Amino acid sequence: MKDFNDDLIWKTIGENEFCAFKWKTLVQNFCKNELNVTGFCSKQSCPLSNSKYATVVEKDGIFLLYQKDSRFLNFPEMMWKKTILSRNFIKAIQQIDLRLAFWPKFFIYRVKQ
Repeated sequence: MKDFNDDLIWKTIGENEFCAFKWKTLVQNFCKNELNVTGFCSKQSCPLSNSKYATVVEKDGIFLLYQKDSRFLNFPEMMWKKTILSRNFIKAIQQIDLRLAFWPKFFIYRVKQ
C-alpha cells in the first residue's frame, strides 16, 4: 500500500508540471527542495513522493540526519526524525551507517556524500 501512495504522489507532482520545487532546463529537471539528496528531479530522489527518505542537512554549523518516518505521514510535525551528527567525520559516517543499516543502498551512498 505504501508503494502505491508513493507512485500516486510521484505521478501527480513529478511526471506532471505540478511540483513547485521543479526547475526545468532543456537537458535536465532539477529540484530546489532543500531536503533533496541529489538536486535532480527524479522519483528516487524526491523527498515529497517517498514515504521512506533520508538526507543530511547543515544548519548553523551543526549537521543533522533527517529521516522521514512513514508511520507519521499524517502528522507533519512528527514526520521527520532529526539526529545530530558528530563533528568528527569518521564518527558521523558511523552514525549514518548505524541509523540507515536497513535502508536502500541509494540513500546510504547519497547521504554519505
